[in-house]
Amino acid sequence: MKKEVIITDKGAQIELTISSDGYCFCPVCGEKPNNKEWRPYDEFGFPSYDICTCGFEYGFDDSGEPPYEKSWASYRQKWLNNGADPYFGKQKTKEEKLAQLKNIGL
Repeated sequence: MKKEVIITDKGAQIELTISSDGYCFCPVCGEKPNNKEWRPYDEFGFPSYDICTCGFEYGFDDSGEPPYEKSWASYRQKWLNNGADPYFGKQKTKEEKLAQLKNIGL
């Protein structure tokens, strides 16, 4: 896995994890998207306002302002403990969630 770094207009750094075939994993839950071009933040660091299957909305759940890592970690804990409703799809088991987090090195 490789990293893609975005530098915002305020100088903040956003680090995204990219799969070997070029897909950007959700930085919260490690979900691999269907669209290879999808990114949760654009090249300037502005959020997409997309909602991941884990329920995290980029630009809303992160307050739309970097640093995002703190909000990702906080939401991730809620998601792992079933305290966050999935946006769509089936509810995953804790084991499935932990396996998915390996996509982003967690």
